Amino acid sequence: MEHLRNRKATRVPQVAPSRNAFFMLIDYAAITHVGRVRKNNEDAYLVSALDGDEPLVNGLAPMPSTCRAGILAAVADGMGGAAAGEIASREGLASVAVNLFSHWGRIPAEEATEPGLVQALRHSVEEASSAVLRYAASYRASRGMGSTLTAAVIWKGHAYLAQVGDSRAYVFRGGALVQATRDQTLVNDMVAQGTLTPEEARVHPQRNMITQALGAPIPIRAVLGRVPLRRGDRVLLCTDGLHGEVPDAVIAQLLGEHLPSGEALSALAEEALRRGGRDNLTGLLLSLDDPGLPAPAPGEGIRIERLAIPKPAGDPDVSSTQPLTPIIDRLGRIIRGKA
Repeated sequence: MEHLRNRKATRVPQVAPSRNAFFMLIDYAAITHVGRVRKNNEDAYLVSALDGDEPLVNGLAPMPSTCRAGILAAVADGMGGAAAGEIASREGLASVAVNLFSHWGRIPAEEATEPGLVQALRHSVEEASSAVLRYAASYRASRGMGSTLTAAVIWKGHAYLAQVGDSRAYVFRGGALVQATRDQTLVNDMVAQGTLTPEEARVHPQRNMITQALGAPIPIRAVLGRVPLRRGDRVLLCTDGLHGEVPDAVIAQLLGEHLPSGEALSALAEEALRRGGRDNLTGLLLSLDDPGLPAPAPGEGIRIERLAIPKPAGDPDVSSTQPLTPIIDRLGRIIRGKA
């Protein structure tokens, strides 16, 4: 059996803040596994400072001391024949990171605003979908490939979320686990319409049929959200190979044991494999222990705020700020290095 690939937990160190610097003490780790049934691992993950070095797909690089533009964390679950799913998930993650760095990370600190970040995040997800679609159109063996995407940008005490498909983001605080994203699946729509119960949806034969994916021939609309963070919060991003096997109550129990991020992820992955491991599984866990974050008030719950951002015609404030050539060159280097 393949060993669990568990990337060593890494901390973003605190330093004396420079003007307009953003820093946060984060213990983070990632894990991925092919599972017990599949031959290829089509999942991927990424953690990257948005004003730092070249993003690394399926690896954890040291973070800079300060992250003025924030930190991007994301997971993706690819689909398609042969190795197409592996390419789709990596292509999507790399494209999101490169576009966010180019259209958000380079903005002067005094000009950085929350609406600007949300706009850049939405644009980057849509560009990632276009990148996957272009790749599929260029290579016959990759036709029909696609990928989910669940991304979080940690910036100024908030997690800004973008969701496409059925990978998930959870937030754990004070023993309570909250699913911060909504699965974009056929059965979830049926639950919302009252056609299925949540219990029926969990075992429905079409439970993995998603209604949006990167690389779809029709335009996607990422669902955006914001979560105010508190000291001690844990943010878990994972593909359905993990959350589809391990019930939320068990995830909460394991996260509540206060293990280091790497050990907690190993425990979650082992549980998913013990319960069948029928799909690739990937998890990315960020433990936010920074004393600069406010402590949660007694009884304070986790607040998920949905962000409805209209798409301006032509996106002149984002898509026209940088030429495409350097973005495409960087994207090619990242994909060739890991695919």
